[in-house]
Amino acid sequence: MEDMETVLMQIISYSGDCKSSCFEAMDCFQKGDHEQANKLLDQGYASLLKAKEIHAKLLAESVGSNEIPATLFMVHAEDQMMSSETILTLARKTLEIIESQVLKKMED
Repeated sequence: MEDMETVLMQIISYSGDCKSSCFEAMDCFQKGDHEQANKLLDQGYASLLKAKEIHAKLLAESVGSNEIPATLFMVHAEDQMMSSETILTLARKTLEIIESQVLKKMED
């Protein structure tokens, strides 16, 4: 695998891409562009999956090895990845709730 700093920066970068896609999706949804919002959420999910894939490789390499020390930078990368997953989940759920409420009002 590449040097540790590069790998951790990839996790941080993909996690940041996920977060940005989520916030952009919420802006699109607010403007009424629900189709673009869903595309952006899908892009965010794809970025999160890339971060998780890199993280999984890192974990697999660390099994049975003491060569990969836990550093503040690693903790930061994992924190960014976890927060992006939370933001993605909350964005999807929030937009789902709003959409269902709008549809419910239209039925009434």
